Amino acid sequence: MAGKLYGIGVGPGDPELLTLKAARLIAEADIIAYPMNKKGESIALQIASSHIIESSETFGFYVPISSDRTAANLAYDEAAVRLGQYLKAGKKIACLCEGDAFFYGSFAYIFERLADEYNTEVIPSMPAFVAASAALKIPMLMLNEDLQIIPAILDEAILIDKIRTSNNVAIYKVGRHFSKIRQILAGLNLLEKSNLVEYVSQSQQKVTAMTATNEDDKPYFSMIVINRR
Repeated sequence: MAGKLYGIGVGPGDPELLTLKAARLIAEADIIAYPMNKKGESIALQIASSHIIESSETFGFYVPISSDRTAANLAYDEAAVRLGQYLKAGKKIACLCEGDAFFYGSFAYIFERLADEYNTEVIPSMPAFVAASAALKIPMLMLNEDLQIIPAILDEAILIDKIRTSNNVAIYKVGRHFSKIRQILAGLNLLEKSNLVEYVSQSQQKVTAMTATNEDDKPYFSMIVINRR
């Protein structure tokens, strides 16, 4: 009898933001799968670590981060093969994903490779922009306001159009694109309405008004939040 694959969003960083359902399924899993960096480190694994029991087997898979998706797709292909073997053996797998599994989540790529063949369930969690709103102590949405959630890697003209036409904006994947975004916000006179949030809800969380920043690159786990009100 085939096992079951759970795609588990573990939240943006604070282990106490993990849902009760996620914690239970992690503790019940035979296999804990997780994406990791080249050094073998995994924020998702760190968040969930207190709920992982000693008898669970762990499986980390390295996914290169690049605009060229060839290497990343190969990594997901290889991970899916390994996870498929576990599932055929009847194992219950908790595949961890920082943030929400389907919101810029790495699990989406595992899901599209395995969901048609195996029993799969997705466990939602708090996405980073919700935690960023709490960290800033600024409501993300009120009354009839709208929200644009956009990646910083988009072309400048597209970014300008989306930012200019929205009440509120959350810009993901800032990192090396920070200077470009900062220049756009300056041109739209929105620096005073914007804040930078780095490593939201994690121990090294840092909140900075955009007016107090320079154009240096920022960590990959950085977000710019724009609130016009």
